[in-house]
Amino acid sequence: MNASHPLAAAAFGLALLVAAPAQAQFATPEEAVKQLYALYGTGKTDLMGLPNEPKVLRRFFVPAIVQGYAKAELIDADFFVQGQDFELSDVRIAPATTSGDKATIAVDLQNMGQPVHLDFELAKGKDGWRIADARTPKGDTLRKMLARSR
Repeated sequence: MNASHPLAAAAFGLALLVAAPAQAQFATPEEAVKQLYALYGTGKTDLMGLPNEPKVLRRFFVPAIVQGYAKAELIDADFFVQGQDFELSDVRIAPATTSGDKATIAVDLQNMGQPVHLDFELAKGKDGWRIADARTPKGDTLRKMLARSR
């Protein structure tokens, strides 16, 4: 047996593992929101939050939101933490309420000691669940924020 075969198989397997997360969508709406907040971590971290990279945005959001980020010129604050800086704690993601290919999820968290509540709207496509919008209790939405930032 040629020694290069196990290495080639291992390299191919590693390539599949690396490529899969960038393209795979989320099997549940809760997983989409949970993985979004995993980009922020909790407490003091070196994490940067949501990267403004097209492949990451396409993984998490419906095309209209991805286009909104692409057209945005100046975003004053991170919508998902409701601030420019973040140090998250007590992140609570409620179970989704689903109706067909739509879902809503309530999220409560503390950002730098201040309470934040958001209601997420998600849509299920052929690849899985993506975030379609998010709303604050005051009625501001992710889509509106992106439109204002043009």
